[in-house]
Amino acid sequence: LREVHNIPAEFDATDHHPTIVLDAHQFIRTYLLNEVATMKEAGVELHLLAAMVHGIETAGALLDHKPFKAKGQGKKRFYLSLRKLFPKQYQEAGLQFDLYNLLRSHMAHCMLPAAQMHIHSNSEGHLRSENGTLTISIEQLYKDHCAAMEKLISFIDSGKLKNKKIRFDNLNLKR
Repeated sequence: LREVHNIPAEFDATDHHPTIVLDAHQFIRTYLLNEVATMKEAGVELHLLAAMVHGIETAGALLDHKPFKAKGQGKKRFYLSLRKLFPKQYQEAGLQFDLYNLLRSHMAHCMLPAAQMHIHSNSEGHLRSENGTLTISIEQLYKDHCAAMEKLISFIDSGKLKNKKIRFDNLNLKR
């Protein structure tokens, strides 16, 4: 990770483990865009869906004014991200369906969306509600996710949003 971003490690004097610090711009580019794109290119759709719905919440953590790892903020951050970064259709779908619980939480806890979510690969019928079921196109969600993350980066680059620092005290991943 350090080599990829050319970031020097900081050392904690108490345990000598390297700590890597990325700014929000680097974090978004690396984890919310590039790694998501790698999953899409590899055709791993279920993991792609999980990464995107988790990315929605993570983007909310970068939008709010609380510390990045603040506890108990998941649902608020998820909907903040949908409201500020995604097309209005997501907010409208969120009024009919609890997207946080039916999509994000189900993906986090059992790696499947709730029964009220119908997920498919093509772009047709995205966010269409019919008979108590919401259709989600992974292809369209991917496009909207990428546009939302670019919008988030533009907020940081323009100074509208603080470029939070994100500490990695416990990751030593090969890249």
